[in-house]
Amino acid sequence: MEQHRMNRRSFLKYCGGIAATLGLSQAMVPQIVRALTTDNRPPVIWLHFAECTGCSEAFLRATDPGVADILLDVLNVTYHETIQVACGEKAEHNRDQTVADYAGEFICVVEGAIPTANNGAYGMIGGRTMLDIAQTVIPQAKHTIALGTCAAYGGLPAAAPNPTGAKGVKDAIGVSTINITGCPPHPMNLVATITSYLLNNQMPALRSDGRPYFCHGDTIHSGCPTPHGCMEGYNCKGPRTYNNCHQQAYNEESWCIQVEHQCIGCSEPGFWDAHAPFYNPMWVPMFSTYRPTAIPHEDQKTASCNRCHGGGIFEEEEAVQSDPRRFQQAMHREHEIRLMTNRSCANCHPEAPGGTYEQIIDD
Repeated sequence: MEQHRMNRRSFLKYCGGIAATLGLSQAMVPQIVRALTTDNRPPVIWLHFAECTGCSEAFLRATDPGVADILLDVLNVTYHETIQVACGEKAEHNRDQTVADYAGEFICVVEGAIPTANNGAYGMIGGRTMLDIAQTVIPQAKHTIALGTCAAYGGLPAAAPNPTGAKGVKDAIGVSTINITGCPPHPMNLVATITSYLLNNQMPALRSDGRPYFCHGDTIHSGCPTPHGCMEGYNCKGPRTYNNCHQQAYNEESWCIQVEHQCIGCSEPGFWDAHAPFYNPMWVPMFSTYRPTAIPHEDQKTASCNRCHGGGIFEEEEAVQSDPRRFQQAMHREHEIRLMTNRSCANCHPEAPGGTYEQIIDD
């Protein structure tokens, strides 16, 4: 390991990134350095339940510093099922021994939802249910961090019809959690949360839903740099998604909207159901063909409903709209997303693939 440890310059740069994430002055970097190099850092036990391991994969793909530096040198992770060398009974023994040795002192990071139906029978590890492991280990932690939307709110495993009874940690076993959400969350948000604890001997300020303000205090839309123009009218969930993706590019490279993909609101409770459908059958060709040549909403004054509907009620509704752009965005959401249709699209967008010129007969 010694030859793979990060050099001082990389470590200082990383500490500067932690300070920025927490909204702290760069003058705090020396204190962050001391906090992350002390021998008194609490051990971290990282549990995996019903999930895709995507949250860990986000760490595994960290490049500067690398995963070994973060997990071992910065966070003091002593148990992690995915990357540890031990396996089988030896791994289980290591986990239980750490819990026994550091009861009331360790930080427990939970990745994944907890199946609760039929006494947890739908999720097993080493002959024990995930529910049983959670009930045994988590209450002994000083703090529990639910990492990712699955651990916080149930995520995909809890999506309808949820046959396994999957739930977030708090709902499953009644233990208060610090929820760092996203699918996956940014690795820096976890490191910053633990660093805040080391600096202040307490976890960062939390919203009522258990999420830290520093990374979930503002909507993506409120600070989005709109690298390809605002996609609010194109099923982007940024206006109601609280995360710091726009401030923390993954590996300092990119994030969803930067690659011209709308936000799907992956950090929000119940997003798999509440935000569906993420796409409709015409979305991809429509996006690649129409949008690059679209007239910006702010340059349009109004939109015509009569082209498709022919009835006066729609024009009357349009006439009372104080913000034509908002009205057009609502039209896009209704026609492209909720109705899952491309009927009559060619009346306004002749180049839309699959769009028709038909007249819609309203009841």
